[in-house]
Amino acid sequence: MGNGSTSIPKLLTSGHRLTEVNIRLLHQSDLESLEDLDTSFQAESLLCWAKMAVRVNAYMLNYRQSILGILQAEGHRIKERNQEEEIETTNQLTAAIEEIREHNYRSECEAIASAAEITESEYRWLKKQLIKSVKERRILRKYDLYKRYGIPVTPQLVIKDDRGWYQELRLHYFLTIGRQFLCDRDALIARKLIESGHGSLFIPDFNGSQLGVIIGTLEVLGIAVLLANPERELNNHDADLQKMAAIAIKNRNEIKTITKINLSDTSRPLTIIRNCLNLLGYELTSKGSQRIAKKSLKVYQIVAPQDGREQVFQQWLFRDEKCAGSSEIWYEDYLFSLPQKPSLGEPENAYIQLSLEL
Repeated sequence: MGNGSTSIPKLLTSGHRLTEVNIRLLHQSDLESLEDLDTSFQAESLLCWAKMAVRVNAYMLNYRQSILGILQAEGHRIKERNQEEEIETTNQLTAAIEEIREHNYRSECEAIASAAEITESEYRWLKKQLIKSVKERRILRKYDLYKRYGIPVTPQLVIKDDRGWYQELRLHYFLTIGRQFLCDRDALIARKLIESGHGSLFIPDFNGSQLGVIIGTLEVLGIAVLLANPERELNNHDADLQKMAAIAIKNRNEIKTITKINLSDTSRPLTIIRNCLNLLGYELTSKGSQRIAKKSLKVYQIVAPQDGREQVFQQWLFRDEKCAGSSEIWYEDYLFSLPQKPSLGEPENAYIQLSLEL
């Protein structure tokens, strides 16, 4: 959580620094609410969050031993097994469990995709119900998926959404085709949080909502340029990639706070690129090797995912061109809560490009 630190002061410091960067970027959008912004809102809640966060981060350093320790503390007895004797039985049991789990999961995905379609008013009424049946939950999930992606809901879409497809697509969209709408999108979310907090912000929620600093970091590292030139052959001795790696390593602590990517001072250029591309659902594929300075070097190229994301991007672009920021899933609910509904016509002001200098 946060930057992964197990120290409360370091965790809070990194969070405050990230907040300052986010606010600096939002100032470019002339968001008036930032002038009297209170970022010390609920200091006791922030401290409580930090205590829980460092505990989780500490557990994740040695996950297996942490879980075993918790089980023992609850009174469970841990019995060591002879791996050679139990391996065949364990494999059979694991395979049976996996088969049942996969069957049940796919059945649930199919049930969601085939759930009844409802109107917006029916959705709002159903969402307010405290107790919902399994059938009603599936109906809500289908409606949410359609609002989120704007394409027909299929079992495959449910699976991709469960695997984090939405987060990958939002970063890819705002790094490329939706870049001009990023500033307004972040400003809209900040305004929503400020209004709900009555002029105050809870730092973890605010930092987690902003994409400008992540997109800016990816741009500084040249990821947008690489996406625009997927045919380019990449290797660790590429001069441009070495410059990028030097910037990334120099700012690895900031990059970890912003993107959750953990880099060492010996990280190779292609390792850094692969980690950044993973945020977007992209991969690198080997294209063989070539000899440079009497050394055989592996050569890679970017592989664009063939998952139909372009269709989703067109839906988001259509919404954002009508009203910047309206491609967010919660936009309709936010609009519904406002006393005066903004026009969904042409955007009133010119778009501002965000930039980040590490």
